[in-house]
This record gives sequence, structure tokens and C-alpha cells, in this order.
Amino acid sequence: MNQTSASEQSTANPTTVLYVDDDQLLLDLQADIADEREAVELVTTPNTDRAMTLLADREFDCVVVGRRRTTSSVGNFARTVNTKYTDTTLVRYTWEPCPDDADKVFDAVLEKQIRAAETVQLLDRVRSLDD
Repeated sequence: MNQTSASEQSTANPTTVLYVDDDQLLLDLQADIADEREAVELVTTPNTDRAMTLLADREFDCVVVGRRRTTSSVGNFARTVNTKYTDTTLVRYTWEPCPDDADKVFDAVLEKQIRAAETVQLLDRVRSLDD
């Protein structure tokens, strides 16, 4: 798990983001980008069970879900987060095309169309959700 240091944050109340993806390279990349941003506190994990523990332990403004999951499907994890943490923004993030059925499951959970974000734009988009 990667986490940006709270002491490095110059903003009093940064947007807290939990990023869940089984691609460690993407997790590391987003953590590096977050370290350069003052308004985002990013916590990453490749495991949906660990993500549920983190959500139970603290409040996040946003949960970003990568396309592939290690212990849970995207739809099941998204459905659980959407049901238990109704005040938390849920975002699907993928840089690769999804099969149509995966899109439909995720969209049904969120009841709206979610578009993929490019890697560098992800944290900027999350921050704009909080503004």
C-alpha cells in the first residue's frame, strides 16, 4: 500500500482518495503523481478486501476502482461501496477498453455513464469532483 505523507500536504483538508487496482505499476504511478499535488491525499491498495477495511477505518471523499480486481469483480465491489458508503464518490478508472457487459454492470451500479480517464488526468478529475 502506498500513501502520500500528510505532513507533505500544504492544504489543510486535502481530497482523500482510495485507489483500488491490481496493477501495481498504475498504483505506483498515481501515488507519484499525488505526491506532487497538494490537494490530494491518495491511499492505494491492490486488494478489494483491504480496500473495504480501509473504508471501514476512515472516511474517503472518493474511491477510484480499476478495471481488474484480484478478489472481487468490479461490479460487486462497486455495488458494495455504493451501498455502504453513499456519501463517497465512486469512479471507475481504466485506460483499456472494457467489454460491453462490464460497462453495463458498472453503469447499473452507479446509475450513470462513467468515462475512462487518462492516467495523468485522473487526480485532476477527482479533485474537480470535490470542488
